[in-house]
Amino acid sequence: MLFAITTAMCLVVLAVMASVIDSRSHTRETYRELTVLAEQLARSAESSGPEVRFDAQDVATWTSIDGTFAYVDPAGIVVASPSQRALPTSAMMTDLMKRARHGDGAVRTRAPAVGSGRPVDWVVLAVPYSDTVVFAGASATAPPDHRRLDLLLVLTVAGLCALGTALGHLLSGLAVRPSIRSIEQHEQFLREAAHELRTPLAVMRLALDDGSPHLGSISTQVTRMSALVGRLLDRARIRSADPASFELEPVRLDQVIELAVEEFEDTEGGSGVRLDLDPSVVVGHAELLAQAVRNLVENALRHGTGPVVVALRGDVLMVTDRGSGIPVRRRRAVLEGGRTTAAGGTGTGLAIVSWVADVHGADLTLGDAEPHGLRVTLTFPGPSARRPRSNAR
Repeated sequence: MLFAITTAMCLVVLAVMASVIDSRSHTRETYRELTVLAEQLARSAESSGPEVRFDAQDVATWTSIDGTFAYVDPAGIVVASPSQRALPTSAMMTDLMKRARHGDGAVRTRAPAVGSGRPVDWVVLAVPYSDTVVFAGASATAPPDHRRLDLLLVLTVAGLCALGTALGHLLSGLAVRPSIRSIEQHEQFLREAAHELRTPLAVMRLALDDGSPHLGSISTQVTRMSALVGRLLDRARIRSADPASFELEPVRLDQVIELAVEEFEDTEGGSGVRLDLDPSVVVGHAELLAQAVRNLVENALRHGTGPVVVALRGDVLMVTDRGSGIPVRRRRAVLEGGRTTAAGGTGTGLAIVSWVADVHGADLTLGDAEPHGLRVTLTFPGPSARRPRSNAR
């Protein structure tokens, strides 16, 4: 908004300056033309003697403006063209005559016409060796072309102000969008942490109330809580990282999978994970790939009934469970994060897998397993493809 207001103010100032400069330029040009006309009329009166005579056709060639002129002496108006109604008031004319006779050149002023009251620019010049004074005037109102220019300036400024406001709104939205997204991610992280840590803390509290025989349970829950905290921090770090900042290199994907799955051996359901891995090399980031595998296995153990099969065939990784699966209409929302299909989930596991897939230029698909369950497939581009995608999924 500040950008739009500043732009609008600058445009208004520029438009006013342009209009003022144009008006002053027009006034200077008018006075120049009137001075030429007054000098010609004065020379004509000087050469004609006591009786003022002039040729109307000659007068038309002396100036390009459509003006008014008159010869005035102490006795009154000698001649006026086109009529006396275009002249100033008698008092104004008397004052201008005195200033012209006692001055050292032409007198320039602006005064209203007697007949119309409209402002007229006047140049008053005394005829040498005579009491006669020449009045040459032209309308001070801007001609149509100048009025059109002013209108064009107004319309241009209005259009530029509207354009500046729209661009300012767009640019400000683009500027604050990353900050808003970052705030939303941090808020989601806090929600995840609060939800995930509440359960083990509640179990520890109950175990302490029951007495020392449950210290083993407390130890298990503390271990679980520590693992949860570590994974939540990993999620927060990964989400805030720039995808281009990760250095990708050839890694043994089968070994990464084995190490990641080993972390589940001492957890509930961890014994139900089966590995069917072929040796495979992909271009990637070992830590991110391990995080994706952990999320896939954790998601399968949480929502499936086992066994969970992790298979690797060449550049294709498949994780299959025997749960209820995910309806087709909800799969896109699950990949975007914040959605879960069961109580106790944070709805971010598959979203992080999707993000890791984007970093590696891999294709992530969710499909149905036979006879039931979910199959998540990650297809990597192969060792020859060393550049990740630059766009988010």
